[in-house]
Amino acid sequence: TIHYEGKKLIVTIKRQPKNLDLDKMTIAIDAGHGGTNRGARGVRSKIYEKNYTLLIAKEIQKALEEKGATVIMTRTDDASLSMYERKQLMRAAHPDFMISVHLNSSVRSDVRGVSTYYRYIGFRPLTKFLQQSMIKIDGLEDFGNIGNFNFALLGPTDFPNSLLEVAFLSNREDEQMILQKTFRQEVAEHVVEGVKKWLKSCKEK
Repeated sequence: TIHYEGKKLIVTIKRQPKNLDLDKMTIAIDAGHGGTNRGARGVRSKIYEKNYTLLIAKEIQKALEEKGATVIMTRTDDASLSMYERKQLMRAAHPDFMISVHLNSSVRSDVRGVSTYYRYIGFRPLTKFLQQSMIKIDGLEDFGNIGNFNFALLGPTDFPNSLLEVAFLSNREDEQMILQKTFRQEVAEHVVEGVKKWLKSCKEK
């Protein structure tokens, strides 16, 4: 990847790790929004997206660490972080891959479901396996796996990256699931499952 740090042009070449076991991975988990950037609001509960992305991200962190992975969190509290700061934090940590956790919203209250996003076609497999795993959660609909998506944290090419929009805060059924700790734990378990299947597919290439 090529990027600027101040007036310096930084060129980074990263090769696929030789060991693709989950317990050898360093994974960046980004809890979307935070601080003054509250994100979307629940249609009935009026909860802020920033609080529940953090709760979900922490469940994912716990589930991954239980499998032996090293997890780097962009935030662990209600911190305000710009996209630039998040990217710099992750670049400094040299993760093997990144998942950014968000909650979706729509002007249409009937729109619901989980979706995953990537910008570069080479990173599609990670999002595809995450999506396939997530839609196994009872009651969670499939909103799709979407490419060429313009989101700042999908810009770096230093490491595979993905955006996970867990469900819609603007939909009452999805909102009710998001409020449940058991659902958030299920999300974490299915993220781990998707990651493991993706790593397995990488080994078979």
